[in-house]
Amino acid sequence: MKNIYITLSLFILTALSVNAQNKSITDTIHQIKEVEITARGIKPVKMLDLNVPITYLPITVSTVSSNTLEMRGITNLQDAMKFLPGAQMNTSYGAFQTLTVRGFSSAPIMVDGVRDERTTINSFPFSDLSDIESIELLKGPASVLYGHSVVGGMINIVRKTPTAKPVVNARISYGNWENKQALMDFGGKLAGPVNYRANIFYADQDGWRDNGNKRFSGYFALGTQIDKTSSLNLRGGFKRDFYGTEIGLPPNMKSEVYNADGSVYLAKEQQQPGLNRKARYNSESDFFKNDGWNISLRYDKEFNKNMKLRNYFSFNYDDINYFGTETLSYLESSDPIYKHYYMSGSKKQYICLDSVYLSSPLRFSHIANMLRDQLELSGIFTTGNIKHNYLGGYAFSQMFRTSFNGYNNAPKNDPLNSEYDVYGPGLYSHVAVNDPHSMGYMETKFSKAIVTRDYTHGIYFQDLIEVSEKLKVMLAGRYDFYKYMRAYKLNEKGKPDALPTYNGKREFDTDDRDYYSVTNTSAFTYRAGLVYMPVEELSVYGSMASFFFPDRTFFSETTVYLDADGNRFEPTPGKQIYEPLKGFQAEIGTRYTYKNLLQATASVFFIRRNNEKKSLNSGYTDPQDGKEKTVSAMIGRTDSKGFDLEVTFTPLAGIEFMAGYSYTDATITYSDAVIQRLKDNGMLDPNTNLYDGMRLAMVPKNTLFFAGSYRATKGIFKNAGVHFTTSYTDNVYKSLSKDMFYPAYWITDLGLSYSFGSGITLTGNVNNLFNEKYVNQSLGRQLVPSMPRNYLVSVSYKL
Repeated sequence: MKNIYITLSLFILTALSVNAQNKSITDTIHQIKEVEITARGIKPVKMLDLNVPITYLPITVSTVSSNTLEMRGITNLQDAMKFLPGAQMNTSYGAFQTLTVRGFSSAPIMVDGVRDERTTINSFPFSDLSDIESIELLKGPASVLYGHSVVGGMINIVRKTPTAKPVVNARISYGNWENKQALMDFGGKLAGPVNYRANIFYADQDGWRDNGNKRFSGYFALGTQIDKTSSLNLRGGFKRDFYGTEIGLPPNMKSEVYNADGSVYLAKEQQQPGLNRKARYNSESDFFKNDGWNISLRYDKEFNKNMKLRNYFSFNYDDINYFGTETLSYLESSDPIYKHYYMSGSKKQYICLDSVYLSSPLRFSHIANMLRDQLELSGIFTTGNIKHNYLGGYAFSQMFRTSFNGYNNAPKNDPLNSEYDVYGPGLYSHVAVNDPHSMGYMETKFSKAIVTRDYTHGIYFQDLIEVSEKLKVMLAGRYDFYKYMRAYKLNEKGKPDALPTYNGKREFDTDDRDYYSVTNTSAFTYRAGLVYMPVEELSVYGSMASFFFPDRTFFSETTVYLDADGNRFEPTPGKQIYEPLKGFQAEIGTRYTYKNLLQATASVFFIRRNNEKKSLNSGYTDPQDGKEKTVSAMIGRTDSKGFDLEVTFTPLAGIEFMAGYSYTDATITYSDAVIQRLKDNGMLDPNTNLYDGMRLAMVPKNTLFFAGSYRATKGIFKNAGVHFTTSYTDNVYKSLSKDMFYPAYWITDLGLSYSFGSGITLTGNVNNLFNEKYVNQSLGRQLVPSMPRNYLVSVSYKL
């Protein structure tokens, strides 16, 4: 409780030291890249410095403001995604997150218009949302705007802007399971023409499943006008986060389980009855740390009203350090020593359902250094009576990433052997299903370092052509050069391997390598669109856009490679193996705005991605040398089609309703003839079920939300407020095999607030009001139970 007392003292001192002036805070402007969108109503916007309203652009954009999130006590990115239909944030291992938009995963995430290059390679944790002004979602391919891997869309997290007006925000919160939060936010004039914004956030909670998450972050921004034509903006932030790893409950059944008398006890994929949803099966040694910092500098120079130059430099450092229990396994035997069994072929395999053992703990760490620089020239020119809003630029990014791993676990017959990466009395320990307790610690170290280098050069140009008051045309093109490298060292058998570490630590010698494998990819992408505005309030748009997703596959002697027709080919070691994934989107949409009362957006889309890559068999015996190998093929394509609808209605001052709905039908198409040929020659695992029209995993067909807020401005309830959110997520399959799925669920949240004098507000939120039991993450067949009904009470102060 010491931390909460310190925070409370700071909060009271801040409130007493600030002269509570009666000042209103104007609606904040939010931006995606350079698309500015106001919290109420759709105002003139800029896209890549194109000074035009968003109604001129053939692009679908959704946004959620910090006000919407703050009143509901939302500080996690996954919780905020319910307000952005068409996008989902999938979480695993407690905090690793992957963004999916319009059916395509590994969608990029930007912060202040700067891509986080990690997001297109693996899932990663993201910092809290305490320092944001808004989150924007750009839907559809945007490689022409932001480079590779933007297939279904991407989001941009916009942080708070330096301001000349005095800003003081403070908030403390308390909720279930010792959930304690504190926020301090300041802004104003620092010295002379320099404005600033500073934000610090701390959260500490036991967690309903005793995860023990802790988050600490800070943000500082400076902005100044150098002279009448130029400005500088400097931003920086840090995070120090700790997450309890999450492995869920004992696994669901992989097949029917029978009693000794032959009657069915549990169906396939059924969970054991009577499990305690709060029970935690992790080892006492599990941990998950994420530290990082970032800095960016933006310079703007306006030569005249028709030409502006911008240079944006950024650097980001991120450090993930993880050890998790991971897989829980049941004890099995071919002898009838347990009272339940399942059929393994024609034989009975007996299984103990009273306990699980920690069979495959995982130790790894990722350290990434990301640098990016972007130079842009934008402005206006005319050809006759036609106005052109142009932008051209060059973007460079690099990511140096090292992944350390300690995957070499001690053997079952010698779990204390310290010569291995993971060892100790907790390794392979047995844990009771109904009353789990840690049965001992584990020690860990690293043995390998996977060193990669990632470089991108992009040249782009776009032109928004104002043909007339009613007709606008967008033409844009971009050419990207992408290079991916991985360092290898030959092992004692002369085979390529990762680099060795020093003394089991996160240390290695970069020069201790024999060679780099390199892949080079280049691609041209485009966007072409039309916007028709029959009246000022209504715009109708259509567009075609392309994308590319580079392949990072390197040659392996233990892999057989197949082309799109299922024919075997021999790639060149150290060179690119597969062509990048490419495709396009066709979209038609409309926007309607009526004063500040109503805003509505609707769009219909179709996206196709070709050259899908899939592992077909991990136990194929190669007739050429008789060795067991993995079969990899770039076959099939993914199609995603659907529509989105969003409406915001503000009938009276203090009343706002928002609604959004998204339908996404994402499927994979395979050639039946190719699949049959692969089955016939044994290259396709008989247990792998591939067929035309397979539904993509982790993509709900239907998602929707409905939210409202009301604040009384007069009468006996003056300054009192109420808000609610109801969201729906359709069922999803956990994997393409369709042997496990998460059922559909509804979630309703409710909140009340009251504003006292001097800027103090008391807010109470009840989340999952109807105590819905749902699942939206798992580790294999180990389902992670959802959080039950919970509350959060906050006291805030605003100048």
